[in-house]
Parts: sequence; structure tokens; C-alpha cells
Amino acid sequence: MSETARLLDDTLDRLLSRRLADPQARADAGLPARLVAEIEDSGLPLLLRPEAAGGFGGRIADAAVLAWRAGWHAAPVPVVEMLLAPLAEHDGPVRLLQGQPPVGPQAAGAAALVVGPEGLAPAGGLSAFMPLSRREGARAGASGVPRDPALAGRILRWGALLTAAEMIGVMARVLEISLDYANTRSQFGRPLGRFQAVQHRMAQAAGELALTEAALALALADEDRPGGPDGLHWRAAKAQAGTAATRIATSAHQVMGAIGFTEDHVLGLYTRRLWDARDDWGRQADCEEALGRRACADPRGLWSHLVDQPLQEETV
Repeated sequence: MSETARLLDDTLDRLLSRRLADPQARADAGLPARLVAEIEDSGLPLLLRPEAAGGFGGRIADAAVLAWRAGWHAAPVPVVEMLLAPLAEHDGPVRLLQGQPPVGPQAAGAAALVVGPEGLAPAGGLSAFMPLSRREGARAGASGVPRDPALAGRILRWGALLTAAEMIGVMARVLEISLDYANTRSQFGRPLGRFQAVQHRMAQAAGELALTEAALALALADEDRPGGPDGLHWRAAKAQAGTAATRIATSAHQVMGAIGFTEDHVLGLYTRRLWDARDDWGRQADCEEALGRRACADPRGLWSHLVDQPLQEETV
């Protein structure tokens, strides 16, 4: 982690810890709005905006650290949209749709964007657009449509990457909660964590988290690749985050049993966020289908998408 990223992480961590330390704080309906205002006052949402436009000109890798920290705290703020909204021009409302574009009266007054297996498809003949997440009340919901198609594509990729980073933060906290429970809760005279079946499940969950972290790191590095990203890695990172979210949430609830589903326990707060995030900024199934289509269309075959080096033909 760079020194800049470390400073950003520390700033957001202190802000969220102060507001969310009290377990009863989340019951306050006004908390999300106050958190959003404080984060905006801190200037963190301007991280990705170019310096020429009044921002800090930061890197997407640094923004991913902020998304991770927000996920670790399960902060009730649309952190991804807050980081991306300053990149867009504000000249009209836009909505992100899953599936088909709207028809009839509900289609009036807002540009529509359909997310499909091949990426983004603007509805109604739009040539440039800004994708938004499905989350209700997202701060970026009033943002406009970028006129630059390259900017729209960048926002799409970065939205998926930041969502994956936020999910990794949530998953890291879920593992921490479930491991702590397994090591302190005893059954049949010994801690749950001493049972081989529990150890095996927790090891699988940790492996999924490590794999997702590696996929995200590769995708973030791909954003700095000369010539621009190839469009493969960000989809792989988002798809893997969805797969890991399902398996880690399942493992945590199985280890903790019924208590993890109660309103009095914090686990459900985190796992619900994971389940929702699987469809934010690119549905898991759509990302996986796009990856499969690209691999099948590659004349080199599927192997080159599974290893670093393409398969070499043997010569006699």
C-alpha cells in the first residue's frame, strides 16, 4: 500500500470508527446523510477527479482502498457512487437498469442504460452515458451523462473495481467475525474452531478471499497498462468477487448458526451487503458470460485465458 493510500485509509477509518463505534448508532435514520456530508467535507470524493477540474488526480488503486475501508465498516453510504460522481458532467438524470430498458411513462425524463452480457448498451439511442448502481438513494443518482464515451467506459470499469474492493472489505470483516466466534464458542467441550469440518470451511472461505484480492490487484494494475486495459481483468475481478461473496457468506452463517440471522447480531448486516453487491456495477452472471464469450471467440482458444503463456504447439 502506498503512503497516499495509507493516509486515505487512516482518514476514512477514523471518520467511520467515530460514527459507527456505538452498535446503536445504525438505528438512527439520519446517520447515512450525516456520514455522506462528513465524507464530502473531508474532500475524499474528489480523489479521482483530475487536478485541472478541481480534484486530486488520484489513482483508482488509491480509491479502492477507500472502498475497502467503507466495506469493512459496512458504512451506510454509497461510497462507490460518491467516488465516481465527480468524474461525470452534471447535465441530467440517469438510471442504471438490469435487463430491459423502460417503456411507457416511466421512461420519460431519465436516460436509461441496460447492462447485458457484452457490457453496457445505452437505451434510446444514447451515445454516451454514466452507469450507476441499483442502490436506492445513491448520491450519484442525480449525476449527468458523460459526453465522452471513453469516460463512460472508464466509469463502468472503475465502478466494478470499486465495488469488488468494497466487497473484499466486507468479506474480510465477515471472516474476522466468524473466526472469532468459532474460536470462542464451545461445543462438546471444545471451541468450534477445533473441529476439522469448521477448519476446512473457514480455510475455503479464506482461500476465496485471497483469490479475489489477487484478481482485483491484477485488474487495478491492468488500468495502468500501456495502451489501456483490455477489458478482461475487471470483469474477472467482479465475477470472482460475486463467487467469493456467496461462498464466504454461506460459510459464515453455517459456522455461526441461527444467531447470525438475528437482528441483534452484526453478521447479517455484512452478508446482506455482499448479496446485494453481486449485482451492482455489472451482474456476476453477465461478467461471467462476457468472459466466456471472449474466451470462445479467441483463435488461440481457452487455454490462453487460463495461464500467463499461450499453449505452444509441439513440433516434430
